[in-house]
Amino acid sequence: MYKWEKHQDPNNTYGAIFTYGNREKELPDTAVISVTRGEQFNLIRILLNSIINAFVKKQLVKNDGLLYAELSGQLDGGIGQTITIWKDRKSMNRFRTNGAHQAARRFFSWVFYSGKVKAYFYTWKANGGDIPSSTEVTKTAIKYGRYYEGGKLIRAAIPSEDHKGDDHDH
Repeated sequence: MYKWEKHQDPNNTYGAIFTYGNREKELPDTAVISVTRGEQFNLIRILLNSIINAFVKKQLVKNDGLLYAELSGQLDGGIGQTITIWKDRKSMNRFRTNGAHQAARRFFSWVFYSGKVKAYFYTWKANGGDIPSSTEVTKTAIKYGRYYEGGKLIRAAIPSEDHKGDDHDH
């Protein structure tokens, strides 16, 4: 049985990563990777994002389709990022459209869609293999993901042969 583990960043007092699951797990061909990333959160948005994540973390662990999750936050740059890896698209969609995640999307969307916030959303089929590094996932989301700045859509998700991205709304 997995549990959430906190990994404090020794170089950043106000930065940490929470993980759930086994990063060393080989992914099935049906697995999907989903990333939600916000940058330039002000202090209030960082605090609200933390509260939202506390509720979402509790619901995440109730899903047998979840293979791995990684939530990270960093005061410097006002960054919040969630990476989830699911055994298949059906499991991910069931989580995304129900419970705490659905409530968070409805009531706190302004956290991601207003002010100076830059937001990236990207979901793609993993096609088996290993779980990519956090750095690789972040670069992929920024390069190919749906991108909002101050709540305005700047770019739709970019289809990629390597990632088979989707333009699903988080």
